[in-house]
Amino acid sequence: MRILLLAGGGGTRLWPLSTEDRPKQFLPLLSEKSLLRETYERVRPLSSDIFVATSARYSPLVHRELPEVPPDRILAEPVRRNSGPALLAAALRFEAGGDPITAAIPSDQTVRDDEALRGALAEAASLADAASVVLLLAAATRPEPDYGYVEHGEGRVTGFTEKPTPDRARELVAGGRHAWNAGIFVFRPSRLLAEARRVAGDLVAATARWVESGADRDYGALPDISIDFAVMEKISGIRAVPLDAGWSDVGTWRSVRDLRGASGAAGNLVISPVPVLAPGVRDTAVVVGPSGVLVLPFEKEGELRGAVDGLRRASAPSAAGEEPRSA
Repeated sequence: MRILLLAGGGGTRLWPLSTEDRPKQFLPLLSEKSLLRETYERVRPLSSDIFVATSARYSPLVHRELPEVPPDRILAEPVRRNSGPALLAAALRFEAGGDPITAAIPSDQTVRDDEALRGALAEAASLADAASVVLLLAAATRPEPDYGYVEHGEGRVTGFTEKPTPDRARELVAGGRHAWNAGIFVFRPSRLLAEARRVAGDLVAATARWVESGADRDYGALPDISIDFAVMEKISGIRAVPLDAGWSDVGTWRSVRDLRGASGAAGNLVISPVPVLAPGVRDTAVVVGPSGVLVLPFEKEGELRGAVDGLRRASAPSAAGEEPRSA
């Protein structure tokens, strides 16, 4: 099996530690190792054939975290265009290079049971030649509006729901037929590409032109679209394998608190290079980083993205030579 680690995404949900210059996959959030390093070591017993898909701006970080990965196995997109073009470009290369069964795995997640993950990946690989793609599905143990949900039955995927409303998320969890989409999938490149050409032929053709030309302008012309929206939600023949490994996308400060353990009896998470005193504060993330200081009650985490976006807009320099306008 070939492993493709996905390490191109940036985000705002774990500000002020996760930034556009150093997103969460490169941070030691749960141990002394980065999430990327932990993911690599988690899958290394399964295969030594490991590639990394990332953005060109993050290639030096990948080299630093994974010095044993040869440079020609780091597939760097010149600009960020989400997982759709990145995954299709890798599949096109892999199809031309022998068509190995491939497991695409985000590098900014974690599991509690490494062996269970490897077992699920091996099971998915055994099904890859009878499916367009095999998804690993984590049990939906609580309603999470920020997650993607997959409807499934008898080992087959029958539908997708992306980031439902809180009420809809509660309905999906209560219904028992939906699981979380862990973003981990296993495929034979030729089989995935055959379905992708059927439902997103223009995108596959445009990506193939970039793979052949290597020109930045060709990649820059590709749409910013996830592999889920571009391909997965439209194709047929998707199989499902349960992932019972304690999966987490490490996407909120509450999840980091739950994985690391609370910083005291008040249920707070405190990450700071200096001592922090917060008498009377409960169930709150207090994080001090190079970009600023965060004080965030866990019940308000849904407001963090908007707050960070507002901060970035306020601190962005105005256009060169543009004078402030008066009313």
